[in-house]
Amino acid sequence: MSNARFLLVALILASPALLVWDGPVVQGIVAGILAPALVIIARSMRPGETAFLISIIRPPAIVAAIPALWVMVQVLPLGVFAHPIWKSAQAALQQPIAGTMSVDPGASVVALGQYLSLTAVAFLSAAVTVDRQRAEWILFALTGAVALIALIALLYGVLPPGTLLPAFAQAQAVDCAAMGTIVASAACIRTIERYETRHSNRQRSLQALRLTFVACSAALAICGASLIVGATREVLFAAGYGLLALACMMIIRRFRLGLWLAVGIAASALGVATMLAAAHLEKRASVTLVFAEAPSASLPALSERVLEDAPLAGTGAGTFAAVAPIYREIGDPSPGSVAATAAATFAIELGMPMLWLTVAATVAFIITLLRASLRRGRDSFYPAMGGACLITLLLLAFTNAGLLGAATGLILAATLGLAFAQSQSRTLKLGHSAS
Repeated sequence: MSNARFLLVALILASPALLVWDGPVVQGIVAGILAPALVIIARSMRPGETAFLISIIRPPAIVAAIPALWVMVQVLPLGVFAHPIWKSAQAALQQPIAGTMSVDPGASVVALGQYLSLTAVAFLSAAVTVDRQRAEWILFALTGAVALIALIALLYGVLPPGTLLPAFAQAQAVDCAAMGTIVASAACIRTIERYETRHSNRQRSLQALRLTFVACSAALAICGASLIVGATREVLFAAGYGLLALACMMIIRRFRLGLWLAVGIAASALGVATMLAAAHLEKRASVTLVFAEAPSASLPALSERVLEDAPLAGTGAGTFAAVAPIYREIGDPSPGSVAATAAATFAIELGMPMLWLTVAATVAFIITLLRASLRRGRDSFYPAMGGACLITLLLLAFTNAGLLGAATGLILAATLGLAFAQSQSRTLKLGHSAS
């Protein structure tokens, strides 16, 4: 099990390198590291840990399987449901073509592989962190990784544009820094809780706790500084909203204000929906693009044109780069591999119904993790951290496309695996099973 933990820690700490060297080769290396790690986990987990893990991850795994199944449907030759581009190709070539929903089945298969790799990261993280001590290792690894990514983003904010990172990598760095404020805050909360309960563990060094708190606070300061220097007000709002959710969870738990959780979630959902609707009516743009921030003014406009012409079933996962040049105007820069926002990319590639299904599933995960935080005794900050990160990234999905990057996806997957694994106490779970 320790070998699997070290492999996961190595993957997390390597996430800053994915900002610079992301590509098929690197993603293949990540998959190659995940494969032996999963084998080690399967061979070394104790029966009690395995039963607990299955009970925890079954609902999220079922939900996570839906997008994968949909992508598989998109690459099947379904004929009547095929994208219209295949009919045009058939007429031009005068040859029968078994069309698919995806305009580029190869790109969709690659996208599916990337999604399955991130799902494997989440599963590996959950399997490793069912143990409290191993969970702390992963929390500190995440804190160090997001601090380093935030430092890269901070340097980019000081240097001239284009000096260090391309636009998509910068969006990833900003999103990771936003998550980093939440992860580092959770690490600080963990240290405070361990300080309060240090009498129960005489081996816990007071000096080590102080140094840990200083290091976690420094990581929080780096993430906050990078956002202040390089983030827009939309990103700051999303990061602040997640931090506020984490703080509220700690306050509600301390003072047993459980009723206010439901009120806060309902009010927040209503406020965000009202804000999106008002911006949509004012700008007359798709709700997925009203808050878009892009390196060029042409990308949101191009994304809007592609979105208006995209079928409900989508153009196929990973196909925006293949479709976008058709809608490009003279003088527009290269659109890249993703739309102006992650939400617009999902709507174009997977279809608008799948986008809103994903949003609904994310909201359900947020509620599940926040409720779990209230029901836990110690370590309640783990599910609260996961729920707060999901809140921030759900808002950022309508702001930029950083969520679709490998670095952001890896950090998010590891964070969610940790949050779900620690959303219930193993002691209480075993007690209920025995009774």
